[in-house]
Amino acid sequence: MESSKYFTIFPLVLALKYHIMEPRLPLEDMARSVFTAMNTRNFSELESCITEDIAFDFPGSGRLEGSKRVIIFLKALLRKYPKLTFTVSEVLLDSQRACAVWTNEGKNTEGIPYANSGITLIHFANNKICFISDYFKDTSFVQTS
Repeated sequence: MESSKYFTIFPLVLALKYHIMEPRLPLEDMARSVFTAMNTRNFSELESCITEDIAFDFPGSGRLEGSKRVIIFLKALLRKYPKLTFTVSEVLLDSQRACAVWTNEGKNTEGIPYANSGITLIHFANNKICFISDYFKDTSFVQTS
């Protein structure tokens, strides 16, 4: 009788352990997917990891809301920097937030070198990214004359 209990519960334990019941990306992988999308300029994986009502707070642009607006903004930003590569040195995690520490370098459309460093704060809800906020060391590119 004891062994029948074991065989009844064992598949449930396996399903929970390996996320068979609901496929989930680990939070660190989701956080890193933001930078993978920027580096590859392919946003299809990122689109599947963000909520429809995501909010994105970007220095100089304010708060953007909605998955379509955020993706369009990121693509437009990359048009200003045809060469831009992010390197994530670490991702700090708690239960529903991540903080990615990064550097980047590249060139803008005029061929002028660009480099920066900062952090990106990411919040999660229902195993998706629901909020992103960037904090940079150098924000001179957002200043207007």
